[in-house]
Amino acid sequence: MPYVITPAQLASIAEKKETPRMGALSQWINATCPAYEIDTPQEFSHFLAQACHETDHFNTLREYASGRAYEGRADLGNTQPGDGVRFKGRGIFQTTGRGNYLQLGIKQGRRDLFVNNPELLEQPEYAVWSACEYWTTRNLNDAANHADGDVLKKKYKGNVIDVSPVEFISLSINGGYNGMDERKRFYAIAQRVLV
Repeated sequence: MPYVITPAQLASIAEKKETPRMGALSQWINATCPAYEIDTPQEFSHFLAQACHETDHFNTLREYASGRAYEGRADLGNTQPGDGVRFKGRGIFQTTGRGNYLQLGIKQGRRDLFVNNPELLEQPEYAVWSACEYWTTRNLNDAANHADGDVLKKKYKGNVIDVSPVEFISLSINGGYNGMDERKRFYAIAQRVLV
């Protein structure tokens, strides 16, 4: 029997009232995550903690900032004028950059699907699916299934550092320490709610 995520659980993790967006997200989480083997309370605790932070408590599926800070970022594939704003963060993990939007289109079998229609990643179906793709391509279930006290190795800014599983996953999703305390707090809440 698959583990089912409810809108009430998302509201509890976010420490807020249930919203219609939470209903749509939980529907797509339940429809999509098991295909990516994100299907245990422990895996969901990590996955949803990150999503809760990245979406501002499940309030938005589009980054609040303009995206101008990503302009000209070759590491994101932003090679054309306006790419920073056009391909700012979207989805529950805030997919960012022309290169990442292009890769998701290729995964869908329609190369330019998200390049031509970036706002599709704001729809709950694609918002969740894009996060599952990111999670799986970085093997984050492996880190999620470690005990909280385990010490993992992570390459960060040219150095190998010791991190906890939640820190490993946070650095993999964010690329830095942005929101680390909140991510850890949401993870602790998710564990109380789900495990």
